[in-house]
Amino acid sequence: MPKITKNQKKFIKSNYKLIPLTELAAKTGISETEIIAYIEKSGRDVDKIIDKEIDENNRAKFESVKDIFGFIYSNRIIISILALLVFTLYFNSLKGEFVADDIFAFRDNPEVRDIKASFQSLNIQKITYYLSFKYFGLNPTPLHFGYVVLHYFVVVLIFIFCSALFNKKTAFLTSLIFAASPVNTEAVAWISASNYIINTTGFLLLSITYFLYKNSKKKIYLFSTVFVYILWAIILINHFSLAFLPLLILIDLAFFEKKITFKTLVSKLPLLSITFLHFLFVLNQISKRLGELSVSTEANTKNTMPYLDRVPYTIYSNLKLLLFPKTLSIFHEGDVITDALLLIMWVVTIIFIALIIYFWKKNRNISGLMLFIPISLAPTFSPVIVSSYFSERYLYMGNIAFCILLALVFLKFEKLAGIKKLSLFITIPLILLYSVRVVTRNTEWETPKKLWQSTVSSVPNSPRAHRVLGDLYLEEKDYTNAAIEFEKAVELRQGDYSGALNNLGMSYLRLGNFDLAEKYLLMNAQQYPDMPQTYLNLSEIEVNRSNILKAREYLLKVLELEPDNNTALTVLSKINSGEIK
Repeated sequence: MPKITKNQKKFIKSNYKLIPLTELAAKTGISETEIIAYIEKSGRDVDKIIDKEIDENNRAKFESVKDIFGFIYSNRIIISILALLVFTLYFNSLKGEFVADDIFAFRDNPEVRDIKASFQSLNIQKITYYLSFKYFGLNPTPLHFGYVVLHYFVVVLIFIFCSALFNKKTAFLTSLIFAASPVNTEAVAWISASNYIINTTGFLLLSITYFLYKNSKKKIYLFSTVFVYILWAIILINHFSLAFLPLLILIDLAFFEKKITFKTLVSKLPLLSITFLHFLFVLNQISKRLGELSVSTEANTKNTMPYLDRVPYTIYSNLKLLLFPKTLSIFHEGDVITDALLLIMWVVTIIFIALIIYFWKKNRNISGLMLFIPISLAPTFSPVIVSSYFSERYLYMGNIAFCILLALVFLKFEKLAGIKKLSLFITIPLILLYSVRVVTRNTEWETPKKLWQSTVSSVPNSPRAHRVLGDLYLEEKDYTNAAIEFEKAVELRQGDYSGALNNLGMSYLRLGNFDLAEKYLLMNAQQYPDMPQTYLNLSEIEVNRSNILKAREYLLKVLELEPDNNTALTVLSKINSGEIK
């Protein structure tokens, strides 16, 4: 046998269980017979060699962590290409400021300065915030950089995950598409949305350790799967992680079980039982969330659409966002749903379900990937509102399945056309289009003003978008534009919007238009009589009118609702002393 070089030996040892024998021979320039002879001579199990006749899907059969690292090393060029793509696309996100929830969750949150409170929470996001503040202060760049790195890590995990389910070519296309998908920008560029990247990281690690167990039958990998699941349940109390085990069952049934029988389904019941226990574990968080939503004037849960309309709306909207990721916004609301549009939503939903059923019999892999998307979004289908109907950050994990489906479609075109590398030629223009949208979307996350102006532009019928932009103008003392935004918010909510009404009154108060200010503040007081700020603003109007008796009446109402209101106490003291007449 001709002498095999040291590098060839290393490559064969790292990859003989991961790539087919024919591919191994082509890459090393050594015949299949010589490779088999070398593996046998080196004391390795020849039966572990992957042959296309044995594994028609050409999957990478990982049996150990060493196999995975060997696979990464042998595909280091692909891994480098993915790194270049991710960091190029998200480089401009690093200069983003604190926006939206980042402001009260990090910048103005005293808990991030408290090591005991942060670590006692056992919440990975809060611990990360504390460590970032400790070493970098109120600088958002390290957090942005960390989440771009984590997004890249997820992209690499997807390459491994998809190689185990399909093959390296499918995995490469999928990873490229996912890395550049505009739908992911909210989760990556917005610090407060990092939970969804962390959540997906946990699911992929869970899946890969489970693949190792399925292939090797070693209990250490079963224990590793359990460990990852429990760890993520503890460090990330997030109701979206309830989908972990149902998704793992789905992957098992769609990709690994050759034949599904009643006995097969019964064997999955313990995993569903654990999911129920997981639900009980996060129930307190869900109950807290429900309590917050029930009293929130922002969420407006009392005006939610009927459940039978909400299901097709949610499915249709998520699919539309995945297929056409052009209109990206932190809020997706205010859609005018006509009877014709609702009918279209129902038709799309029925077709989607019908295709899942059809492919379950014809090609379970495709059906499993289609089912993956709604299962990953399970909380959005809850009869009781616990989240928005749909959101880009929610789609981060479900986007994996969509990107795989897209890669499979491109590969199908390649096969039908008989043109080598056609799938890559289709993918590259798509990535270029995606890249433009990602980079422009990152600029919209740079400052609060850019974010809310782009939000109002993208979803002009969102009351919340107009209200938050109005708050920003109010903070900047741009009272004219603030009034315009608050009026639009009130109009879209048909007058039932306490925060917007109060701030609309305050905007006109600052503009010196006391009559309009009084009109909107009295409207708010009538609808929401327990808001101290409304009466405080009304008292200021009366002070400006020199109507001291009426001002005193409003101030006493403020103190009735909020006895420690310092502003009311100070003004009332000045009235009593005669300083204000």
